[in-house]
Amino acid sequence: MKRKALAAIILTMSLFAAGCGDGDNSTQPAQLDPKPIASTTQTPESTSTPEPTQEPEPTEQVITDRVVKDGMIQSYLTGEWVDEKIGNRRPLAVSIPNQKSCLPHYGITNAGIIYQVPLRDNLTRLFCLFEDFDDLDRIGPVRSIRDYMVYVGMEHDAIVCHWGSAYYANDLLNSDRVDNISQGTQGIAKPTSGAFDRYNRGGSYNSTDSAYMFIDGLKKGVENRGYSWDYHDSFEPKFLFAADGARATYDDAKSATKIYPGEKGNYNTVGAYFEYDSATNKYDYYEYGSKLRDEHSGTTLQVDNVVLQVCYGEERDAHGYLAMEMHRDHEHPGNGDGKMFFFTNGKVVEGYWERKDGDDKPAKYYDMDGNELVFNQGKTFVCIIWDKWEDYIKYE
Repeated sequence: MKRKALAAIILTMSLFAAGCGDGDNSTQPAQLDPKPIASTTQTPESTSTPEPTQEPEPTEQVITDRVVKDGMIQSYLTGEWVDEKIGNRRPLAVSIPNQKSCLPHYGITNAGIIYQVPLRDNLTRLFCLFEDFDDLDRIGPVRSIRDYMVYVGMEHDAIVCHWGSAYYANDLLNSDRVDNISQGTQGIAKPTSGAFDRYNRGGSYNSTDSAYMFIDGLKKGVENRGYSWDYHDSFEPKFLFAADGARATYDDAKSATKIYPGEKGNYNTVGAYFEYDSATNKYDYYEYGSKLRDEHSGTTLQVDNVVLQVCYGEERDAHGYLAMEMHRDHEHPGNGDGKMFFFTNGKVVEGYWERKDGDDKPAKYYDMDGNELVFNQGKTFVCIIWDKWEDYIKYE
C-alpha cells in the first residue's frame, strides 16, 4: 500500500472560542475550515481615504514546528505543553507485563503512549513510553521484551528498558542500533543490573511480578553506558497533533464509543476494551472487568486517541513465540504497512499504517485517501492486532 501525496486534511477542526464573557453559555465550538480563512471584510465607498484593514493571522490547526514559551515546549508524545527539559529528553520505552497476577501497575499513568502487543495466542504485554518520570521512584513491574517491541522503541528514539528478552531479540538488543537498559539475563551482552530489583509488594505476589525498574538506578545506568538523553538529529515525530485551541472532530466519520480490540484471541483473554466518555473526550481502558488503575497515582488510565494497528504475524516455534511485522525491511519492500482503525472524539476512521522510511523512522497513520491523520492532544493507546484475529475487532 503506497502513501499518496498529503492532500488537504479532510476533517472538521473545531476552534474553541477564546475570551468569551461569563454570560456565554454556548457549548458548541465554532466550526473552522482546515485552511486559513481569508478576510471577506468589504470597505464601503467613501471619498475619504479608508483606514487600512488588517488581514487576520492564519489559524494554525496542527503543530508543525515546536516552540518554547516560558520554559515549556510541546511534547513529541502527547502534543501537550511540558517542561522544556522533559520535552527535549528522549523517552523510556518500558516492557510491562499484563497478566492479572501482576496488577496493579505502578506509574503507568505517567506514560504518554501505551502500546499493547500480542505475545502468544493467549497473552499480551504493554510497552509504555515515558518522558515524564522524575516524580516516580520506580516503574513496573517489568518483564522481558520481543524484537518487534524493540522496533517500536526505535521509532520513538527511545531508551529501551526491560528485564530479559526472548532469544529472537538478542541480536538486535546487543547491536549498536539500540540503547538498551536490561537486567542481566541470558543472551544480554551488556546488562545494566543496577537499574532493576525485586520489590516487596506484600500479599501473594510472586517474584516475577515483583520485578521493578528504579529511576535512580536507571539514570545512573544511562550515564554509565554513555547514552545521550538528546534526540538524534534524524528524529522524526510519530504523530501529527491538533494545535492549541483546535480539535480534530471528524464530524463526517462514524460514531464509535466502545472499542473491542478482539472478541477472540489474546485481547479477549485479558478482556480488553475502551469506552468513550463524551464529558471528558477521553477513553477509559478496561481489563479483566475493571478500569486499569495506577498504584502510584491512584487514578485510572484515560487516553485521548486509540489506534488498532493490524500487523502480519506468525508463530516462530513450538512455544508460540511470535514474529510480528513491525519494522521496515528494505530487502523486502512489500512489508511495513497494513490496515488501521483510528478512534478519537468518539469517532472512527478506517485507514492504513505505513512505516515508509526504515526502522529509525516511525510508522504513520493515514485515511483511505492517503491523508495523514490528525491526533488530538493527549495520551494515545496503540493496540497491535495479529492479523489472525483481525476479523474479531469490534466497535459500536
